[in-house]
Amino acid sequence: MKRILIRILTVLFTFIVASVITSRIINKDSVDMTSGMGPASIPAVTIEYDGISINRMYGYENDMDLSYMRETITPLMPGRRMNLVIDTYGSNVLGINYEVRTVDGSRLIEDNSISEFTVDARQIRSDIVIKDLIENNREYEFVLKLELAGGQKYNYYTRIISPDEYHVPDKLKYVEDFSSKTFNKAAAEELIMYLEPDKTGDNTTFGYVNIHSNFNQITWGDLNPLRVTDPVITIKELSAATGSFLTDYYVSIQEEEDINYYRVREFFRIRYSKERMYLLDYERTMDQVFEDVKSSYQSNNIVLGITGGDVVLKESEDGNNIAFITDDRLYEYNTADNKISYVFGFYDSFTEDARLVNNNHDIKIMNIDEAGNIAFLVYGYMNRGIHEGQVGASAYYYDNTVNTIEELAFIRSTHAPDLFIKEVEKLSYMNANGTLYLLIGDVLYAIERMSGEPRIVAEGLKEGTYVTSDNGRLVCYQLGGDRKDSSHLVLMNLDTARQTTIDVPSSETILPIGFMGEDLIYGVARKRDITRDRTGKTLIPMYRINIFSELEGDLMQYERENIYITEGEVIDNRIALTRMMKTDDDSFTYTTNDQIVNSESMTTANSSVSELVTEQYEKLTVISLKKDIDADTMKHLNPKMVLYEGSREVNIKAKGDYAGFIVYGKYGVDSYHNLESDAVERAYGISGIVMDTKGDYVWKKTSRSTKNQIMAIKESEANAQRGSLAVCLDTMLEYEGVIRNAAYMLGQNKTVIEILKDALIDYDILDLTGCSLDMVLYYVNMDIPVLFMLEDNEAMLLIGFNETCVVLMDPAKNEIYKADMLEAEEMFEENGNCFITYIRSQE
Repeated sequence: MKRILIRILTVLFTFIVASVITSRIINKDSVDMTSGMGPASIPAVTIEYDGISINRMYGYENDMDLSYMRETITPLMPGRRMNLVIDTYGSNVLGINYEVRTVDGSRLIEDNSISEFTVDARQIRSDIVIKDLIENNREYEFVLKLELAGGQKYNYYTRIISPDEYHVPDKLKYVEDFSSKTFNKAAAEELIMYLEPDKTGDNTTFGYVNIHSNFNQITWGDLNPLRVTDPVITIKELSAATGSFLTDYYVSIQEEEDINYYRVREFFRIRYSKERMYLLDYERTMDQVFEDVKSSYQSNNIVLGITGGDVVLKESEDGNNIAFITDDRLYEYNTADNKISYVFGFYDSFTEDARLVNNNHDIKIMNIDEAGNIAFLVYGYMNRGIHEGQVGASAYYYDNTVNTIEELAFIRSTHAPDLFIKEVEKLSYMNANGTLYLLIGDVLYAIERMSGEPRIVAEGLKEGTYVTSDNGRLVCYQLGGDRKDSSHLVLMNLDTARQTTIDVPSSETILPIGFMGEDLIYGVARKRDITRDRTGKTLIPMYRINIFSELEGDLMQYERENIYITEGEVIDNRIALTRMMKTDDDSFTYTTNDQIVNSESMTTANSSVSELVTEQYEKLTVISLKKDIDADTMKHLNPKMVLYEGSREVNIKAKGDYAGFIVYGKYGVDSYHNLESDAVERAYGISGIVMDTKGDYVWKKTSRSTKNQIMAIKESEANAQRGSLAVCLDTMLEYEGVIRNAAYMLGQNKTVIEILKDALIDYDILDLTGCSLDMVLYYVNMDIPVLFMLEDNEAMLLIGFNETCVVLMDPAKNEIYKADMLEAEEMFEENGNCFITYIRSQE
């Protein structure tokens, strides 16, 4: 018995030892295959102008496309001086160099190294002087190049300008004082003269205030915030009279035993005069830094606090899992398991490290399933981690079961972060198989999870030729990419890759309008009906509107006798229709609008973003759930990143054309357009600017002189051999020092645009048909004539203005004369607002 027992124990011991050894061998190389995100390691740079910190810059690992790097503009101090402050954050900087280039980067003007500087514990300071090779009042691109001890090299970008009488110290001081005085109600009394309170101002929230808010809102009500970080002023645009500025800082508010932190961003647009400063526009946002603490969960609400923008919320089909984005961080809450996960963000809580809270990126939740797994996209500038200092899009998969995040693909870009963000937002989606769809340029790519290789799905997806459903799952686009001439639509399901083609006869064109849920709305027009409206815009009157289901085909159609739809807008569960009627002379006139209502009830979400109203804090943003939250038993998770060998980078060589005109608004890129007229109209509406892809200004909202006339242009008479259009073209070209025979070229069937493009090399020729008189006077103010074409193929030149009149050169009358502004505007509109002009390249 004893021997048997010894044998059993021996066998058992041997089995245990063998198991331990086997386990160690198996797990030898996989002890920990996850890791946290690495810390930020790249230095940051600011400019010091007369003791004021401006234009914080972040390092880029790659050489960026200089034409699009417009994040800041730095005015040089007298003597072309520039004070650089490098915050090293402990990095050992070995070399400092800089370049000065033309704004498109094509020409190197100066290449120099910095050998004189001072060093303290965490900063390097240098006062440099730009060589006398640049022109005053002209923008250039400045590229600072740092080399670190580990061999890493990083670039920092800002536009520079050596200004004459731009009154920069006065403008910076005004912005600094205004921002500071809002924290002191007594001192803020001096700000009342700059404010324009009216009924458009929302005085119910501190999340967003503007120039139309009341004094109490501007001065923080009863919040008593304390500024805890020094504001850095960013100069976005600068001219002799005006300037656009941003400030960015954090405040804290003491609440009983807790301290809450808030990020504050201010925008100023100001105009200098000798008598006083004018505040043209002001707005301020305030966003609470969400803390995963017990006080953030009350009853059935996740309390996000004061917020200045929309909170993104997406839930699984069963409603048990919700993903939300607040203050640039992604969270998930599981109602069944009562657990919250901080899925992704570049910072964990309030921090004074500006590199971590750089918000030049965005996060998009693409999918969340019933198991709590999330597919999401992070795109723009990467603050830290394996792609730190790069611009691109990272597709991630959060596995709720094992609490890990895995990167599936990374697409790098050399475009500025704000431009790349707008590009990605056009169309991006990831399905359950891990296939990522991205629209880059006008090409739709599919990137398979297993192969990592990009595949072209469709080309020619230009502005106005495609639509996507709200959930991103469906896309519909025209074949051929021409709104006026396409007889085929393709409806594609990005989950299944199934494509459905919708055809109409070749005499008709078919246009995608939008989606109502997952039902496609499209319209059909006869090509013979396509014309221009009275402002010169292309008019495509659709005689029929269809609602189409991927599985069931056409569900219904809207068609009325002698009724044409020029625009359809999907609003919740209805389609608002702008309608016209055809008159006896085959022209179109507007009639009453109509709508199509979806009788099916909209799906009700289990969770929603709502507001709580308090006396002191006013509106607080909360996420309301269907059941109460037990904060005492809640589980709090922080996922780890999955480690992998090699790279997940996907190389996409942009094949499609990028839109030629970019609109910049208050905070950077607003939109981009194929047509210059659309870009100018958008910029006019938001007081923005328009740039071309070479970095040249196309149009800007700026102060106009009270009067101006191009005196070099004299009257010239049209005759039988040389009509008024030819005279106007010859006059424009002669004004630019070019001699051509426009009458001959028109006789060769060349268009006005072709003649100007052939003659004015390196100019941007602008077809501004549809733009208003007020918009095109920008060019006359810049001493650039504007060609105006009448419907009978006659033409005039717009060459001057004052406060009540415009100055016209009319070859048919052989005279230059003044016309009443309002009467001229009416004449222009009656003839379709057909304006053509140009801009001179900075080069």
